[in-house]
Amino acid sequence: MGLFRFYFHQGKLITPSVCETEAGFFVDQGPLTVTSVKDSSKVRQAIIKAFIKGNLQIPTPDGSEAAGSIILERLVIDSWSKFEKDAVLYTVHLGGRYTTFHVTGRGDDGMWTMDENSTRKFDRRASYDILADALIEDIRRQSLPKPEAVKPMLLLPKIDK
Repeated sequence: MGLFRFYFHQGKLITPSVCETEAGFFVDQGPLTVTSVKDSSKVRQAIIKAFIKGNLQIPTPDGSEAAGSIILERLVIDSWSKFEKDAVLYTVHLGGRYTTFHVTGRGDDGMWTMDENSTRKFDRRASYDILADALIEDIRRQSLPKPEAVKPMLLLPKIDK
């Protein structure tokens, strides 16, 4: 059982340590790894390492801590909305019956949206290698240039002279 987040941003996979608080919710913490997606073996290692590490238990924040994001701090980005425009979030739930893989990507407005069609389910016994390969496959698909929207052409009738 566990929850993991992986962020694909400008050619890099960002892997935070996702910790579970005593209250039962999950937060992104350090250490954080940043891996170039050009090297799929290093990406695979980072993903599998996160799965093996699991979710550490931490005290529930009391709200007095300053709000912030370890991801934004590491990437030197000043707002989450700027980050979202160039990022895709992968959330993996290792569950008792199956493992669920959610992709939250850029919507038409440039902000994140979750497409239920991009949710994949795996047998709970699927190996970490299989899960890592699925993530890498989707990252490659996200890396492809997006086709520009083609505007319809107005066809005029042929004029006989």
